[in-house]
Amino acid sequence: MWPVSRRWDPALRHAHRMTARATILPPAGAPFTARLLSWSVTADRTAQTRRTLQATLAPGTRQGLDGVTVRGGYLQLDVGVDYLDGSQELVPQGLFRLDSEDAERPDGGLAVQGYGRERIVADDKFLAPRTEPANSSALDLIETLLTESVPTATVHRRTTRDAAVPRTTWERERWEAIDGTDASLARSIGVEVWADGRGQFVVTAVPTLADSPVWTVDEGAGGVLIKASRSSSTEGVNNIIVAVGDGANGSTPVGPLIVRDTDPTSPTRVDGPFGRRPRFYSSPLLTTLAQADTAARSLLANSLGLASGLSFTAVPNPALEPGDVVLVKTGGPAELHIIDKITLSSTSAMTCETRSTKADEGGAT
Repeated sequence: MWPVSRRWDPALRHAHRMTARATILPPAGAPFTARLLSWSVTADRTAQTRRTLQATLAPGTRQGLDGVTVRGGYLQLDVGVDYLDGSQELVPQGLFRLDSEDAERPDGGLAVQGYGRERIVADDKFLAPRTEPANSSALDLIETLLTESVPTATVHRRTTRDAAVPRTTWERERWEAIDGTDASLARSIGVEVWADGRGQFVVTAVPTLADSPVWTVDEGAGGVLIKASRSSSTEGVNNIIVAVGDGANGSTPVGPLIVRDTDPTSPTRVDGPFGRRPRFYSSPLLTTLAQADTAARSLLANSLGLASGLSFTAVPNPALEPGDVVLVKTGGPAELHIIDKITLSSTSAMTCETRSTKADEGGAT
C-alpha cells in the first residue's frame, strides 16, 4: 500500500471526494497538466504489464512531440482524496507509455491508452542470444536487464532473497528472462518484479497471508464494502511442487525438492479429500536445494489460494496495490485475502479480485 497520511482512511469512510490529475510528459517539451474527462486504471499482479490506462482528455489538449503523442510520450496519473477543506492527497497510479491516441470529433476529447513500464522492457527483445557468466547475482542481473531498457528507472529491492546464477543463455525475450516463466530469474529466487505508480521498478517476495493486512474492508456504518461475491475453482491449483535444477548448462542437477500443503486446516491439504495435484518446476537457474526450496514455496503460495476467490466492490482506495493483504468482514468471521487485481475509474466504485491461501511457512513441508 502506498504510504498515506492518518487522514486518509477516516476520509474514505466518511465525507470526501475523489480527485485525479494527469501530467503529460512529451518527448520534446516541458511536462504539463491535462484536463481529464474520464479515466480507468487496472492493476493486475498476474499480468506481465501490471498497469494499464484508458483515459479521455479534454478537447484541445496539445498533441504532437511537445504534447500527447505515441512517439515516446507518457502520462503520469495521480488519484486521491479531496478532504473538502481545500486540501488534497494524491497517490500515483502509474507512469504510462502512450500507445494509442484517438481524437474524437468534433468535441469528444482525446482518447488515450497507456501501459506501465514493464511493456517497454518486454518490447526490448535481445537482438542476439544473451549469455551471462556463472556466479552473477540474480538481483543484480534483474536490475541490469531492467535499466538497460529504461536507463532512467530506479530499481527498489524490497527483498534480500538472492542467489548466484549459473552460466545462462536467453534467446529473445528480455521480460521472460526477468519474470513470468519457469526459466526466469525472479521465479528462481521466489520474487516478483513490477513497476510502481511512479514507474520505478520494484522487486518483492511473493505475497502470502503471513503479511500484515493494510486495510479493512467492512460493511455497515463507516464501512467501505458495497458488495462481494465468492468463487471457487480448482483450475491451476497444485498442492505439491516438485522443483528440479535441470543442470542444462553443465551444472550439477539439483533435487528433486518437494514441498506440500500439509496445513491440517487447508481444504487442499495433500492427505485430504482434495487429493494430490503436483506441479513439476524445472529451471537451469536452480543450483542449490535451499534455492529450490524457496522457489517451490513461492509457487505453492501463488497456487493454493486460486481455489478460494473473493471479488468485492468498495469505496475507492487508490493507495492499494496488488499483492496487498486486506482484512475482509462480510458478516461472518473476518478473513484475510491477497489482492490480485484492482480496477479504479472516474465513473464507478473500486473493484478488487482476491484470493485466500493457506500456503505460508507453517503450511508447507
